[in-house]
Amino acid sequence: MKRTPSNQLTLLKLDAKTETLFQANALTNAYYDMSALQKNILYMVQSQIKKDDPDDKRYVVRVKDIMAITDTANPYKSLQLATEGMMQKIMNIPVGGKLLQVAPFSSVLYDYGKGTMTFKIDSDLRPFLFNLENGRFTTFGKEPAMNLPGKYSKRIYEMLSSWKKAGLMKISILELKTRLRLYDPVTEIEQYEDWRDFNKRVLIPAVKEINHESDLHVEYFTQRVGKRIAQLKWVIKTKTTVALEVPPTVSELHERMMTQFKLRSDQIEFILARFEPAVINKKLYEIQLQNASKKISNIGGYTAKVFGVL
Repeated sequence: MKRTPSNQLTLLKLDAKTETLFQANALTNAYYDMSALQKNILYMVQSQIKKDDPDDKRYVVRVKDIMAITDTANPYKSLQLATEGMMQKIMNIPVGGKLLQVAPFSSVLYDYGKGTMTFKIDSDLRPFLFNLENGRFTTFGKEPAMNLPGKYSKRIYEMLSSWKKAGLMKISILELKTRLRLYDPVTEIEQYEDWRDFNKRVLIPAVKEINHESDLHVEYFTQRVGKRIAQLKWVIKTKTTVALEVPPTVSELHERMMTQFKLRSDQIEFILARFEPAVINKKLYEIQLQNASKKISNIGGYTAKVFGVL
C-alpha cells in the first residue's frame, strides 16, 4: 500500500484547474507592500509572461476576471486606485549583493469599451517573473494565491511555498517584518513592536487564511534569543487536491439560478457577464449551504446581493 508522505495532507477542492506561477526567490524575499487587490492584479499579469516575450510586450487583463475574485461596488474606481498606487510602489529586490528598486508597471491603459486593462511591465522586473532555469525560483498556485484575502497571507504564502519541498522554513521576525514592510531597515521604524500585537494582527490571521484557502497547511513555533522572541520556525505540509466536479455550462447555471435561486433573467445575465462559470458555481454552493442552515429568509434577494446585482 502506497503511503502518503509525512509532509502531505489530503484536501478536496471544487476547482481542479490550478495554474502554477513562477518567480525568482529574490522577488519572493523582496521588501515591498501591496494590498490584496494589487497582488491579485500582479498575479493576473504574471501568469501571462513568457521567457521570450519582448521588453515592450503588453499584457491584457479583463476587468470581469479580476472582479470575479475581488468584491467591490465600484470596480473601475478600485482598480484605477490600485494600479496608480502600484506604479508608485517600490519593490526592493536584493540580488547578488546589490539592491534593485523598481515599480512593477510603467504604464496601464484602461479600455472601457472592451472592459480591459493593458499593462507594460518594467523591463528590469521582467526577469524575476517567469519560469527561471537556474533553480533559484519559487512556484505556487495562482488560484490559491489569489483566493487568499489578506495582503500578509499572500506574501507569507509565497515565502512558505519556496520551502514547501523541505517542509520547514526558519526566519527571524525582523527579516519577516522587513519583507512585509513592517520594518524599515533605513529608518529603523518598526510596526507591531510588541510580539503579542504582531502575532494577533498579522500571523494568526495569515495562517488561518493560508490553511483554509491554499494548498498548504502550516504552523509556526517561536524561538527566543535571551528573553525576546526573535525567530519563527514554520512547519509546512502540502495538500493533495481532488476534483469534485466539472464546472457546469452557462445554460445549466442559467436554469439553476432561475429555478433554485429565484433570480430574474436580467439579474442572471448580469451575473453571467461578470463572473466565470466556476466562480458562479462556487458562490452558489456557498449560498446553498447558508440556505440549508436556515440563515437566509429571501434566497433571491440574498443571491443578488452576493453577486452585486443592482
